[in-house]
Amino acid sequence: MKKNHNSEIFIGKIIEQKVKESHLSVSQFASLISRSRTTIYDIFNRKSIDIDLLLTISEVLDYDFLTEIYVPKCKDPSPKKCYLAIEIDPTAIPSNVREVSSDQKNRVKILLKERLQRKVNAR
Repeated sequence: MKKNHNSEIFIGKIIEQKVKESHLSVSQFASLISRSRTTIYDIFNRKSIDIDLLLTISEVLDYDFLTEIYVPKCKDPSPKKCYLAIEIDPTAIPSNVREVSSDQKNRVKILLKERLQRKVNAR
């Protein structure tokens, strides 16, 4: 599994491997993320995943999927901008919304930064 091309990443298989490494049963993992066992097996077969669910799984498995899988490794340690594509279920978007405002984008950035910072501080 290559980590440098997001189109080649099957996040479900990586999650499945991390669940095995954590020595949790599928039932235990399902309970921890408030999903059914059937949904867990579905997650294991997914190529992509909802960002909120991925963050929940990251917390339960104590593994930063966003940074480790989706953020490219860089030999230059100086800070750089990183772009993250977020898949959104179209049915979750109000019908009158045509585009995401700058304010909404900034709120998402802040929420992601806060969650990632809490994760870094917890280590």
